Amino acid sequence: MTGSGPAELVVVGRVVKAHGIRGEVVVHPLSDVPGRFDVGTSVRVGDHVRTIVASRPHQGRLLLAFDGILGRDEAERLRGRDVLAEPVDVSDSDTFYAHELVGAEVEHVDGRHLGVVTALIELPPAAGYDLLEVERDGSVWLLPCAEELVEAVEDEAGAVTLVVDPPEGLVDGEPDVARPDPDDGDASAAASSGDR
Repeated sequence: MTGSGPAELVVVGRVVKAHGIRGEVVVHPLSDVPGRFDVGTSVRVGDHVRTIVASRPHQGRLLLAFDGILGRDEAERLRGRDVLAEPVDVSDSDTFYAHELVGAEVEHVDGRHLGVVTALIELPPAAGYDLLEVERDGSVWLLPCAEELVEAVEDEAGAVTLVVDPPEGLVDGEPDVARPDPDDGDASAAASSGDR
């Protein structure tokens, strides 16, 4: 790393837990850029720049070892920390960073406006996709971010729009999830009683 501050870095993974007694950690990768987790790569974990000294796949995730992390206790202190790296130019590919999708407009393939992405919800790797939280008319619905359902289209100005071809029932009718109005004291009671 070239002394980059945290604001210039992107999240490429998250430390899940320590593994074994020699300082390895289980990392949930959030990047599919080739070489991102190769041995010799420098990343920021917490407040420190670390070099990856070992990397191997493990049950849909990665086992990584970093320089300076020699035992389980040190590895356990990394639990929950983001793994950050310098951004890679992905402008010539169909790849987008998660933070580029937040704020993106969502449209149905028939042209209907379906809302705006407000958050990315990470699912376990076994799911094969993550969820996008989409806000529409004050309500929220969840969109599986799967290639067969979502296509990201970038306009000349660089704005990303997600074009969705959802299965029947995913976006038809009323949203299933609604945020309670903080000014309405009865909203939490209605939500807990199952009334919609």
